[in-house]
Parts: sequence; structure tokens; C-alpha cells
Amino acid sequence: MIHYTKEVIEKLLQKYMDGTSTLDEEAILAQYFQGKNIPEEWLCYQQLFQEIEAMKPQPKARRRWAVWGIAAAAVVAGVLYLAVPPQKVQQEPNLPLTAQSDTIARIDTVAAHPVMPVVTPQQPAKKTKKRSLRKAEPTIHDYDKAYALMAQTEQAKAQAVQAKVQAEQAQAKLELINAQMAAYGYVPVLQEDGTIVYINEQENLIAYEE
Repeated sequence: MIHYTKEVIEKLLQKYMDGTSTLDEEAILAQYFQGKNIPEEWLCYQQLFQEIEAMKPQPKARRRWAVWGIAAAAVVAGVLYLAVPPQKVQQEPNLPLTAQSDTIARIDTVAAHPVMPVVTPQQPAKKTKKRSLRKAEPTIHDYDKAYALMAQTEQAKAQAVQAKVQAEQAQAKLELINAQMAAYGYVPVLQEDGTIVYINEQENLIAYEE
């Protein structure tokens, strides 16, 4: 099984959303999103491809058990017919010898040329037309749903970026305060309750920072 990198899948997704992807590329995307360990930001695409796969028509298996059953029954009937010996030769002992010879000759002829049971030919099963290999085209509702999922993903990304920026700003502010306090001879000490205490060892002064 071929494993594709995240960069390759991302390019194929872009082509798919632009409507320029080929059937082979769409098959690669469908196979990828059937697997596990999908990145969190691509879960909306995985749901989209699963819904599209569910809309595909499933092929029906052809059944020919009836035809084979009739053929087997005909063969068994022929074997039983040949296995039963003729028993009508001596049922009329008073008949002239010529009649007995006629009967024997006729029975011998039947035994030499057994009549096979007539099997009515079955009508060949109509072959269903092969469906197009191309999958069913997504509807406008499918596109709207996909765009809504993409918008939610982009919003979540923006919130994550904003939270990261705020955390970096808070860290930078804390480092600036530490630098200013260090310039005045204060040393930051982290307490158990999460507060920071600045201690000036020379003057025994204490400043608090929440």
C-alpha cells in the first residue's frame, strides 16, 4: 500500500476543491481518508469523502443457482433412466415368438439409443449495463456542507493562532518585567501558588507580581 506525505495530500485536496483533479487523484484521496491518523484540521474532508463514498451505487451479485439446479436435475433424471432395467419382456408368455422377438428388438433398440430428457433452454440472464466508473457528482448541498466545514476549520485555526499570539505577548511582557527588575537588583522567585516574588538580596526588599 502506497503512503503519501501530507504535502502531496494537501496539493491533491487543493486540486479537488478547484475541480481540476483526475479520477486517479480522487481515488488516492478517497483511499487516504478511509485510513486512520487523519490530521485534526482535515477531519472535515474525511467526513466529506465518507459521505460521497456512501452515495455510490453498490453492484449486485449475479445469481445463477436456478439454472445450475435445473441442469443438475436433468442429469440425475438421465442417469436414473439408464439405471432401471427393462421388465416388460416376459409379461405375456402366450404371445407368438415373433411378437416376443419384436418386443426384445424394440427394447434393445431403446437400450442402445436411450432417450435423453429434454431440457428447456433457459433464457440467458440479461446483463446489466455497466455503470460508469466515474462517481456520482456531488450536489449543491454537498458543496455547501463542505464549505461550511472548511469555514469552521479556518475559524478554529484563527482562534488557535490568536491564542498563541496572546501567550507569546504575555511571555514577552513577563520577560520584560524580569529584565527591568533585574536591572534594579531584584531576582524573580516562583512561589508554590503560582505567583512570582522579586527579592533584592542587598536591600532585603520584596516586590510581588501576580
